[in-house]
Amino acid sequence: MDTRAFQRLMRRRWRSILAGTVIVGVLTLFVDLLQPPVYQASATLLVNQNRGMTAPSYESVLMSQQLTRTYAELLKKRPLYEGVIANLNLETTPERLMRNVRVSTIRDTQLIVVSVRDRSPQRAAEIANELVRLLREQDRQLLAGAYAGGERGLSVVEPAWPDPVPFSPKIARDVLLGVIFGLLGMFGIAVVREYIDETVKTSDDAARLTNAPVLGVIRGASGAAQRSFAIDDHTPEAYRMLAVHLRTVLHDQRASTLIVTSAEPLEDARTVAAYLAAVSARIGQRVILVDGDLRQPMLHSFFDLAGVPGLKEALECAQSLPVYRYLRPTSFAHLMLLPGGEPTANPMILLDSSRLHDLVAELHQHAELVIMVGPALLAFADTLLLAKTADAALLVVRAESTGAAATVAARAMLDRASIRMAGVVLTGAVDEPLASWSSDPDVGSPVTRRRLGLGTGGKHALRGVAPPTSSVPSRTSDA
Repeated sequence: MDTRAFQRLMRRRWRSILAGTVIVGVLTLFVDLLQPPVYQASATLLVNQNRGMTAPSYESVLMSQQLTRTYAELLKKRPLYEGVIANLNLETTPERLMRNVRVSTIRDTQLIVVSVRDRSPQRAAEIANELVRLLREQDRQLLAGAYAGGERGLSVVEPAWPDPVPFSPKIARDVLLGVIFGLLGMFGIAVVREYIDETVKTSDDAARLTNAPVLGVIRGASGAAQRSFAIDDHTPEAYRMLAVHLRTVLHDQRASTLIVTSAEPLEDARTVAAYLAAVSARIGQRVILVDGDLRQPMLHSFFDLAGVPGLKEALECAQSLPVYRYLRPTSFAHLMLLPGGEPTANPMILLDSSRLHDLVAELHQHAELVIMVGPALLAFADTLLLAKTADAALLVVRAESTGAAATVAARAMLDRASIRMAGVVLTGAVDEPLASWSSDPDVGSPVTRRRLGLGTGGKHALRGVAPPTSSVPSRTSDA
């Protein structure tokens, strides 16, 4: 993983890594606090083969070390523990007691350390001292005849004493280790998730998968959270830049009808279309926003307007009433809405008709730009029928939600239907730099903004709430 990939991983996953590390640390602390304290007492023995020797030779030292290992093995045998249990009246078994005793020899010495762990510091010291005492008695019984030529030495260097400080749990150490292992574990999980994650993450991914320019990057909450048109301090500028980029692209393509859709079901497509229509109207264009999702028409809720009658009724009307009768003025000057109408379970019959083409052509008599919103491309065929009446398509992709395969499939579907793709809008971006997708460095400059009629922007820049003067002919007042 290179430095750039590591930085991107940390920017995207630092919250989950930090949260996982804190959780592991807290759980470690919680487990340690629930565990009863365990104390340890240790006794140290010195083994000497023969006290009568004044000048020990190498052979005698070697034999003493071998004898040390012999005593260490004797300390692990069952008879000693049975004697300890009987003498101290312990309520346990030799096997359980043996699991709490550690016998070790110090390398290149004749020292044996007997360590006993118990929930009582006093009892741990008593068990360790009793083991040493019984070993010395056993030594006199087992080795007196075999080594009668000299006096053996099994001396207590340091008896066991009760230590008031618990041996375990060591809360500070355990929490620190928990935090370290939690950090490493969460980082590993983040790397694995990043490796197996096949969603679109950045504008570079969106541009590469669709082979189309990224016209806008929208940060912040999901589309469902923005349905009330509550605009924060950063959202307006992103939509203004999207409107400017799109206006340039559509002008180059001589397009005046735009279909906004997504690869998979995504509320962001409606939100992008609604804001794009409002910003385009603020620039000065006459815009009509069409809710083409006849299965779940919801665009009217963005503007607090009635959803019936709408596109469905206009398509199935036998008398072919003028389309302006179905248009609704909004609170934004130069912006009209054609709602979806009554929801229908099978809109394909209505959309696959010459009436739809006539209706769209009639809409252009009242507006410079017609923006239609269709359902997800891969979910329903409705959008392809709508797109046949459009000049270009705008694909909305949500970062870390829309799959890469779905994005490629949506672009391929548009290509097979011979539908031009104006570009891509990436939503849900957390830390996408503007420089990575802004193809025109001067698009946000004051000169360009004044030339295009853009305001300086504030918290409610889109809510210019000028009186809803309609740009359509005066007969729209009958709608």
